[in-house]
Amino acid sequence: MVYYIRFLKTPRFQKQKSGGLAVATLLCITTDLGDAFLAEDVDLLITLSLHDTGKVLYQEPVKWTAGKREIAVTLGPFPPQLSQRPIVLSVAAGNPRKPNAPSPDCLLEKTGVPLVVSGWSAPFGGSESLVAEKLVERRFTLNDKLDLKIWEETGNSIARHIWDAALSSVIYLQHVVSGDPTATAPLLQDLLQTDRSTPLRVIELGSGCGIVGIALAQLLPRISVLLTDLPEVEEIVTQNISVSTPAPSSTMGFQTLDWDEPLPEDLCNGSVDLILVSDCTYNADSLPALVSVLTQLVQTSPDAIVLVALKRRHESESVFFDLMQTAGLADLHTDHMQLPSQHDQVDQIELHCYGRAERHPTKPDQPIAVC
Repeated sequence: MVYYIRFLKTPRFQKQKSGGLAVATLLCITTDLGDAFLAEDVDLLITLSLHDTGKVLYQEPVKWTAGKREIAVTLGPFPPQLSQRPIVLSVAAGNPRKPNAPSPDCLLEKTGVPLVVSGWSAPFGGSESLVAEKLVERRFTLNDKLDLKIWEETGNSIARHIWDAALSSVIYLQHVVSGDPTATAPLLQDLLQTDRSTPLRVIELGSGCGIVGIALAQLLPRISVLLTDLPEVEEIVTQNISVSTPAPSSTMGFQTLDWDEPLPEDLCNGSVDLILVSDCTYNADSLPALVSVLTQLVQTSPDAIVLVALKRRHESESVFFDLMQTAGLADLHTDHMQLPSQHDQVDQIELHCYGRAERHPTKPDQPIAVC
């Protein structure tokens, strides 16, 4: 499984008795759910940069060792004027003997997903607070010219964090959109690679931070993406939409959607081409409601494709597949993607293309290794 840099205490300026300033933070390296810590040694590089220019002001190596649950970091002392301009603290895995300016983590399939996903703080200092907001920014490279920036909250709400299957969905969609000849998901390829006279309509269920839908809107021109989730994620999703760079003629928006409530009229009467679902099967109690929403959307849009990405975390998730079959939604194509895990192991992410049972399924593809 992939591990993520998280701030248990966000970076902040602290005055010292000498009259100088220190920058302090408390960080950890944990899974997407925060239920396990990285159990191997990793070299980290802490970087202080100017928020407006990205100029590197200071770097210091730190060691994460197996068995740790957190690292307290104190940098300095620095002159008092350091706090007069907003700065950003970033943490990335890397070789401390070859320090470089912090760069986005690469999500290109040929390069691979990092075991440890880097983190950037919100700006602090200057006109900002002396304590960084309780956020962490993820920066990814989607292709040679396109970067993806996604904010997460640092608290315990798993709804406002990036999950592993969402990373896999982004890589998988990029794989298809780019026309990679090794991609073998014909229905999805036809949908995403065909020139259209009208915008492609996409809805993401349980969008969380919105990384999958936002990434697709940045990768594909002439697409309309609607991100949906519970009200608690609206603020973080809206922030991520505001810092995104959509492709030409592509748009994004957010709408509150509770699966246990009646489907809003605009979704009942509208049409959709692609439905995205990433890591939404972990809670077995919510699966009947999820499948009910999917069924209603496909009834309204019979040709819609449903892309479901998941990492099986417990046996109860298997009921999802039974419910989909009962609802008349067929698994038309299945792929598997491998993400890196500790001790040179890998995690399997499943990607299923669903649609009306009348469509003809294709054979599963070979696993796509991205580690």
